[in-house]
Parts: sequence; C-alpha cells; structure tokens
Amino acid sequence: MPKKSRGLTADTELTEGALLNRMTNRIRKSLELQEILSAAVVEIRSFLGTDRVKIYRFEPDGSGEVIAESVCNQRLPSLLGLHFPAGDIPPYAREMFIKARQRVIVDIPSQVTTLSRLEAPLTTADLTVEDVYNLPLKEILKRPVDPCHVEYLTAMGVQSSLVIPLLHQQELWGLLVSHHAEPKKFSKKKIQSVQLLADQVTIAITQASLLRDAQERARREAVVNQITTLLHSPLPITEILQIVLECVVKVVEGSAGRLYLFGHKADAAAQLYTFGNQPTLSNNQLLETSRFWQHLLTQNSAPFQPVEELFETSELLSGKDLERKTLSLRSYRRFNPYAVSDIYQEPQLEEVLPAFHSKPIRSLLVMPLSYGEEPLGFLTIFRNEIDTDIVWAGRYSPDDRNDRVRESFAAWRELKKGQAREWRSEEIDLVRSLGTHLTMAIMQNRLYQCEREQRMIVEMRNQELNIARSAAEEASRLKSDFLSSTSHELRTPLASTLNYLKLLKEGFYDNPDELQEYINVAYNAAENLVVIINDVLDIAKIEAGRMHVQLEPVNLPEMLREEENLFRPESRQKGIPLIIDCQVDEVQADATRLRQVLTNLLANAFKFTDSGEVRVRAIQRMQETEGSPQPVVEISVADTGIGIDSDRGDLLFEPFVQADGSIKRRYGGTGLGLTICKRLVELMGGQIWLESPGKGQGTTVTFMLPVVPKS
Repeated sequence: MPKKSRGLTADTELTEGALLNRMTNRIRKSLELQEILSAAVVEIRSFLGTDRVKIYRFEPDGSGEVIAESVCNQRLPSLLGLHFPAGDIPPYAREMFIKARQRVIVDIPSQVTTLSRLEAPLTTADLTVEDVYNLPLKEILKRPVDPCHVEYLTAMGVQSSLVIPLLHQQELWGLLVSHHAEPKKFSKKKIQSVQLLADQVTIAITQASLLRDAQERARREAVVNQITTLLHSPLPITEILQIVLECVVKVVEGSAGRLYLFGHKADAAAQLYTFGNQPTLSNNQLLETSRFWQHLLTQNSAPFQPVEELFETSELLSGKDLERKTLSLRSYRRFNPYAVSDIYQEPQLEEVLPAFHSKPIRSLLVMPLSYGEEPLGFLTIFRNEIDTDIVWAGRYSPDDRNDRVRESFAAWRELKKGQAREWRSEEIDLVRSLGTHLTMAIMQNRLYQCEREQRMIVEMRNQELNIARSAAEEASRLKSDFLSSTSHELRTPLASTLNYLKLLKEGFYDNPDELQEYINVAYNAAENLVVIINDVLDIAKIEAGRMHVQLEPVNLPEMLREEENLFRPESRQKGIPLIIDCQVDEVQADATRLRQVLTNLLANAFKFTDSGEVRVRAIQRMQETEGSPQPVVEISVADTGIGIDSDRGDLLFEPFVQADGSIKRRYGGTGLGLTICKRLVELMGGQIWLESPGKGQGTTVTFMLPVVPKS
C-alpha cells in the first residue's frame, strides 16, 4: 500500500507538472488573451474533474460577464457570454478577495463555505476579523453558506463550487470558478496546483494588458504621425484643416466635429470648419460664442507646468538666459480637453441645449487651442447617443436550471436606448496631443502668412521704388528733350529776327514792299520768341506756386467771339471752319487765364488739323460733388486732326511731354501748352481731360468750371 500511494503521488505530481508546463508554454507562444483563457478553462476542468469551469470578468460598473467556459457533456447549463449584476458578489467578499487573496469552496450538501487564503502575510496584515466575518482569520475558516446562495446554486444544479480570485495591478480583475453537479472534495495540493494555474492566467492577463497598452500607444503614435504629416503637407491650409478635423473625429469614434479659429487680426473674420451633423442655434449664432465655450478659455487651464520639465536635459544656459527663459515660462499655460459625457446633465450648456434637441448628439469633448496666452480657437467633437443591449444570465437560455437566474434578474432591462458614452482617458489624451500639434501648425501657418505679407509689402515697395526711379529717369529724359527742343525753338525765331534786322540795318531791300516784308517776318519771329518765353515763364511760375487767379463772372459768349475773331485769319488760310456753340451766359473764372486756356487749345487744334473743322461747345450740366449734384460749365474744343493713341492722353498734360518729342518733329512747339492749360484750369477750381479715338481720328479737349453763383 505505501508503494502504491507513493506511485499515485508521483503520477499526480507528473500530471500537475505537465499541466503547468502546457499552460506556461501556451502563454509564451501566444499573446491572445481569449485563446489562453479558453485553453485554461479546458485544462483546469479536466484537471479538477468538474462539470464546469468558467472565467468571470468584472466590468467597471461592478457587473460581470462570463468570457471563457468549459462544460462537460452539458451536465450544467452554459453561462458563456452572459452578464451578472454587481450585487451578485457583495463588497465584503470582493474586499476579502483583494486583501486576503482567499479561495472559496462551497459544499452545498453540508452547506459550509471554506475560506482558504494564500501564504501572503504582507497582503493580509491590515485585514482583521472584524472587517469581514467577526471571526478569527486562520489558515482555514469555515462558516455556514448563505441560504440564498444555496438556493441559487441548487437551482442551477450545482452541489460544489470553487472560486479563485484573479488579480491585476492589485485590483480584482475576475474570478476563476469551478462548478460540479455533485458534492466534491478538493485536496490542499490540488487547490495549490489550481492556484498556480490561476497565477499563470494572471500573468497572461498582465501580458495582454501590456500588449493592449503597447498597441494603443502605437495606434496613437500612428494617428499623431498621420495627422502631423497632413498638417505639414503642401496643400492649402483650409483643405488641410478640414481633412485633419475629419480624421480626428473618426479616430475617437465621434459623429461630428467643429474647428473654430479666431481671426488672426482685429479686422479678420473667424474661421469655422465642420464635419458631420451639426447643431444649429437661432439667429445664426455660433456655439463657440456662447458662455460655455468662452468660459473654457479663462477657467479650463491646467496647472502651470514646472519649469524644469520644459527644458531639454542637454540644454545648458547662462544665468541671464536662464532667468529670461524662466520668466517666459511662468506665463506658459496649457489647456486640457473638457469632456461632457451627457450634455443634458451639464448646467453650463443649458443656453445652447435647444440646438441639440433635434440631433442625436449626447456627448461632447472640447479642446481649447491656445499658444501661450493667445487663444486660437476650439476643437469640438460630438458623439451620438447609443442603444445598449445586454444579455443577462438566464434571459435566453431554455435550460430549466436557469430559472433561479431568470428570477434574480427580472427587474433588469436588457435594452437601453439613448445612452451616453463615457470618454475614455486614452481618447482624451489623444485629443490633447492632437490639439497640441494642431496649435503648432496653425501658428506656423500664421507666421508664414505674416512673413508672406511682409515679403509682399517689401516687393510692393521695391516696385514703387522702381516705378519712381523710372519716372525720375523719364522726367530727366523729357527735360533733356525739352531743353534740346526749346533751344531749337528759341534759336529759330531769334536767328530769323536777327537776320532780318541785319538786312534792314544794312538796307538790303529794293523797294518798300520788300522792306515791309522784312519787317513783318522779323515781327512774327519776335512774337513767336515771346510766346515761347512766356510759356517757359508761366510753367516756372506755376511750379513755384507764384501763379494766382482772381475768379469773377466772365461773359463767355463775348470771350468766344473774341477768340473767333483772333483765329479767323488762320481759319481762312487753312480752309478749316471754326464753329462756336455756346449755351452758357456766364462762368466763374479768371478772364485772362481763361482766355489763355482757350487760345492755347484753339492754337493746338488748328496746328494739328489739316482738314475738317474745329468746334467749340459750352454747355451747363449737373455733376455729383460730395454726394449732392452741383451745376458746372463744360467747355470742349474738338478738332478732326491727327489725333493720338488713346493710352497717351493723360501723359500730354505732363510737363515737357509731346506726342513727338524729337527736334525734327513736324509741328514744333515746347510741349508746355497743355500742361499750362491743366494747371490754370485747376487753379480756377476745374478739371480738364483729353479724349481721342486714335491716330487720325481727331482730338477733343474738355475742361469744366464752376457756375456763377446767383445773388
């Protein structure tokens, strides 16, 4: 008998060792938690020889779900995938599981619960008898089973139960439960072996948690890298921000989103990017202008970040640099996302709730965007309400042994509509990180825009300088041409005058008619010389600001008749009629300067016209002046002469400019006539302009003067 006993013990140890090795190898080969748990319940049920082994995982709200199960020949009903309420395992039992790492063995026939604790004095030192059952805590504790628990297990056909806690990071992650349809005794050795297997399951849970955390970090890094790449792509910034908004909303499983940016400058309008079904306020008001969003800019800021955390470890600063950087960092402020799981439970959102009534939105997350103390805007993400459908234990199972389970959950609803989703800490951290990158991209774009505007301003200034330099060079050239042409114009009449005066002085004439001809030629040459000199003196006086006018009522018809008489000889000589059409009696002007303007314009008209006619027309019309109509007199001198290019009309009013500025030009003159006319008309409070359809199509010069005020 002793040899047989030793043989059984050796076989048992071999079986236990093989089981532990298989579980250890499976955990090493796979990181899929569900696969490991499914294998563990099969191995443990086979090792214990019981009818059902299940792994029960706790939810954050205290309820639980059976996530792995092994049942022998349907001796007990399956509970896989079913949920159990939090009250199924009372708080004191959970406390004992955590602090004492106890194992519970329930024997239904004897109605005794056996509590077996691990050899872990460090975890049980702070737990007293009064905390749990008011009994001394020894190696093995026995107490009566709760009658309700007996009824509960009996109704499901369970006569023996073994429960082992599964801990993760000092928290009760779940339970490893073994059920048997008949009474069953467990040896201390077997319980210790199952505990070792449970420890291996705990290791698998830890590995799966680490893997999940690593995958989540990798996913977050991939999302951040993806969005960072988008933010620095060469696309237009408006297109980039729209794409980034859509990406952020989808990454955190939102239903819609908004990106609101304040205007970069005082006169710049705010920018709004939207994605998904948006709430709408009355009067086209924006959500971001309401008190809730504005309050976040002043209240929802994280504590100041310690200065040392903002320095690179390899950065060495001198005393003054360190002081300067420290002072700048004292004003550094970092905003946190503000998560609202249920908008209808948030008092600060009361004023904007009507905008959400027709929408399925139930949750929101707001990330204030700021750079230092400068607010940039808001990133807002919405989530729709969801419907939850939980299958509670016994709800759909046809097995009569689940009747007790059905009764215990009769008050629980399986389908809940319009539920709010909680924002997970991982999602909030991700939005915070993305908000930081978004802020930097917005600031970089604004700095780029400022730099671009400055560059454009510099380019405009350079263009203005180039234009001014070109104008100065052109003016210098025109003055040189003017001096050259004027010297020619002065020499011609002066030489003619001197030549004929010399002929007269020396008596080189044969008769009185030839004498009179010499006198007339000398007189005309002297007269032309005086005209040229007068033009030069007039423009010099005007440029120096010493030209003054005296406005008075002028009889316009009488002055036009005098001009007609003055140009009658030239009109007859060239066969060009001068037509006068005066519809105005008086005009407010300086009579001498008005006569000078008319004479210059008519002289030009006859000079540049070989055929056709010259027409002078004076009319009165109304002109808008400072928002009100005012009467003016409009006088035009039109000819059918050589005309000019339409784009050179305004240039002819500039000093020293002519349609042909060369010395050998056909018509002569200084080129100052129109310039003098323009300055004189402006001195009399009027305006002047030139119109020509083109070369060979005539020219019309029009000037406008105020009407004589009525007494």
